[in-house]
Amino acid sequence: MRLAFALLMLSLIAPLAVAEDAPKPETVAECLSRIEKSQSDHKDFVGKFKQEKHILLFDEVIESSGRFVFRKPNNVRWEYEKPHQSILVIAGDDGQKWTETTKKVEKFKLSDDRGLDAVVKQLFTWFKGEFTKLGDDYEVEIADRSPTKLKMTPKKEIVKKFIASIEVKFTEEDAAIASVRITEPGDDYVLYTFSDTKLDSGVKDEEFEIKK
Repeated sequence: MRLAFALLMLSLIAPLAVAEDAPKPETVAECLSRIEKSQSDHKDFVGKFKQEKHILLFDEVIESSGRFVFRKPNNVRWEYEKPHQSILVIAGDDGQKWTETTKKVEKFKLSDDRGLDAVVKQLFTWFKGEFTKLGDDYEVEIADRSPTKLKMTPKKEIVKKFIASIEVKFTEEDAAIASVRITEPGDDYVLYTFSDTKLDSGVKDEEFEIKK
């Protein structure tokens, strides 16, 4: 009887011991810090993107695709190749854009276009890996852990008018961004999927000029 009682007590205590030894889930702050650290050494990113605009009312998906180039600290090239060609280039506060419709290179200051400035700054935050700063403007939660997916809900009312949430999914080992989903208040959303991403390929200055 005593042996049976001892075995019973051991069977009850053993799971508790395992639970106490099990590592605690990573907090949001720890996750953001880890991702930021893993990407801090990368100087540039080059790859392809696919953009899907989902309009739920009409059950319609508008697709486009192209390539992107990012170089720290503040250079980006966003080039649509299909179905229509257009190029946006940013170097600091200086911008250039070209479309196959106008066939002209237009120069502008990023600071003069608040909407575009906000979008570009968001791109900079993601590709620069400054994820610990996200908490300033968003409520951040870990939606998935393997691979990591973050869901961000805007804090500011003015941003909530345009964005309901942003989900950023990473590749294995958080080496690069795999996709970004931006959901609008009416549940329409844009999904950006990134592929063939190359890190630290030595991006040249000419990538941030439009020669047409």
